Amino acid sequence: MVEVESDNALLIDSIRNGFAANSNTVEVQLIHEWCNRDWQVKLRHVLRESNKVADCLEKTVGGGMNQSVVFVDPPSHV
Repeated sequence: MVEVESDNALLIDSIRNGFAANSNTVEVQLIHEWCNRDWQVKLRHVLRESNKVADCLEKTVGGGMNQSVVFVDPPSHV
């Protein structure tokens, strides 16, 4: 099962409606590929205010969607 959360409601709608297949953005194409596999993919819109910690951690990691990162101690700025 894959859960995708985004604060971009237009992105979530685009993926749900199949428009992501035509995207030039690698991350959007990757999510579209996940949806076409025999996986359970849950798409959820979250408010930007609720997503601040995730945004901060993503910037710290550098945006790698194909990797798993484990923080033993979260960065001090989180």
